[in-house]
Amino acid sequence: MALNDLVGGQVDMMFATATAAAPLINGGKLRALGVTTTERSPARPDVPTVAEAGVPGYAAESWYGIYVAAGTPAELVARLNAAAAKGAQSDVFKERVQGQGLVISTGTPQALKDYISAEQARWAAVVKAAKIEAK
Repeated sequence: MALNDLVGGQVDMMFATATAAAPLINGGKLRALGVTTTERSPARPDVPTVAEAGVPGYAAESWYGIYVAAGTPAELVARLNAAAAKGAQSDVFKERVQGQGLVISTGTPQALKDYISAEQARWAAVVKAAKIEAK
């Protein structure tokens, strides 16, 4: 695991998810240099964003979505979305994920679709500009 190599000194730095790095940061084995989101993490308000640390405009977020099979009736999708949003707003869930450095954002299925489209376009532009090719 890459985090083991970081702690062991085989690599000097790495990007890791908040969830994976939090126990090692909390245990004093790693030091957070920056968060990749556009805003500071509520779990680590003392850690600057990468943009604040000297890379203007930098943002790369991890995110999760809930999916159902294509053709699922809209009424069922709406019910599932409402249930997931309600669960994500519960105190128990918030406490658990915020302690790991995660920020929860819920929205509509269309908002997720729009976000994914925007991310695909943004990263496609990065790949093109950097002339990255799959081999």
